[in-house]
Amino acid sequence: MIDSPAGIDDGFQTAVMPAQEAIVVVTPEVPSIRDADKVIGILVAQDIKKISLLVNRIRPKMVKTDDMMSIDDVKNILGVPLVGVIPDSEQVIIASNRGEPLVLEEKLSLPGLAFENTARRLLGEEIEFLNLDISTSRNPVKRLLNTFINKSNGN
Repeated sequence: MIDSPAGIDDGFQTAVMPAQEAIVVVTPEVPSIRDADKVIGILVAQDIKKISLLVNRIRPKMVKTDDMMSIDDVKNILGVPLVGVIPDSEQVIIASNRGEPLVLEEKLSLPGLAFENTARRLLGEEIEFLNLDISTSRNPVKRLLNTFINKSNGN
């Protein structure tokens, strides 16, 4: 497991050289997706065949109001399989400030459960994604575009 440095410079190139697979972590924001697209291009050029996507800090309410890209938007732009979706939450900030991992809580929070499910998927288990109720946009043009993209991808 290699956590590469931020940015796409020599440190990143060096970090991915021995990799055989990669998990690209992205937030549903344009700068993050732009960087992730570049990273995926570099990984493909390095002949890394197993590339997965982890969408972090998704905010369902912002997706519903079209103030944030949806998970489907991110998947369609980047074109790699999804391994996990982590919802943004105050609990993440609190746990981080306390130095306590979310997945060790007695009663898992939604982000903690999402992290656990992602880890289980990485181990090969078939785990359903959490229903974050963010699949439909109120924007009719965006809904139509998503329908067209899904049909052209055979979904």
